[in-house]
Amino acid sequence: MCRLLLMGLFAAVLVNIIPDCAAQNISVATSRDTSDTQTENVAFSKDGRLLHEIRLVSPPALGKFSSVYSITYDARTGSRKRCLTLGPDTAFLSATSDGLTAVIAGGRFRKDARAHLLLVDMESGQSQDLPAQWFDADDDGPYGQISADGRIVSAYTESDPQNGRVVTLYDWRTRKLIAKRSEPYPAGGISWGGVTADGKIEFLNNRSGGDVVDPKTGRVLVKNTPNSHRSPNGKWVVEYPNTIADGVPKEVVIKNGRNGELVGKLELEMADDEELESWAWARGAFCGTSGRFVAAASNTVQVFEIPSGKRLADFPIETWQDTDPTKTGSTAIVGCSFNGKRVAIRSGTRLTLHDLK
Repeated sequence: MCRLLLMGLFAAVLVNIIPDCAAQNISVATSRDTSDTQTENVAFSKDGRLLHEIRLVSPPALGKFSSVYSITYDARTGSRKRCLTLGPDTAFLSATSDGLTAVIAGGRFRKDARAHLLLVDMESGQSQDLPAQWFDADDDGPYGQISADGRIVSAYTESDPQNGRVVTLYDWRTRKLIAKRSEPYPAGGISWGGVTADGKIEFLNNRSGGDVVDPKTGRVLVKNTPNSHRSPNGKWVVEYPNTIADGVPKEVVIKNGRNGELVGKLELEMADDEELESWAWARGAFCGTSGRFVAAASNTVQVFEIPSGKRLADFPIETWQDTDPTKTGSTAIVGCSFNGKRVAIRSGTRLTLHDLK
């Protein structure tokens, strides 16, 4: 088990690293408890030898505050190599494409500490604060993201009375400003924004979707639905339908990530009891830049070729779904290796690895 270390009142995230976690086959269900635990991110290292999983444990397991923890697996054997537990009142916001570096929020629900963001190495536990001056002094919910390669970090604010929503990009190594863009507030819904995987700026809203913007020119490159996935190099976008809008075709489309042009659709096959709803099909992962994409729902996980949309693989449900009936309704969380030859599937308490030809 990963043991918890508590966070100090005004300190940065404290961590506990356990290098000798008990070996466990990755396909075997983990121990069940009464806590509400969910996987936030699953990603392979660039060489495919490790798998990084970031999870969130919510009350009542930890009492008052939720906590982020991560597990590093040997992707060849399934054994646990390291466990890292962050302090209470931490939340996951964003990660690099290999899952090694993550933006973590701390102190959001504590009255005795200022909300802040950190960049955390999810193996070693080493952390660095994002500069407080990047965010509004009175913002109790600062939001940031990191690009796929870890070079760029974004800060999102909403307090500008003239510009509305503002996304600012910074070079993480030098801490220098790269670009700053703004958009008006949309009508209703929940809004956020940040850096895309390939270093562009994105404004989002859970109802209306949003825009991918060129940081240099401010030109809108692509208009997305709320449930879209952008490839690490920005070449492709897989877009799930926005079912909040009326009359939207129930299909998953592929767009050119640089100009928004429609280039194809996924040959998506669903189980008979599944409907193509945005809440059920919002999960997915690009396999690096290999030209493959994994789409996931509660009862279906399939792999597709991009940009043709051709279906390459369909994983039998019995090979990955949790057998606990209380867990089977949740959409699976998926990760894919950079070379497109391995897929990780988290379903409830079950985590499995699969080979692709």
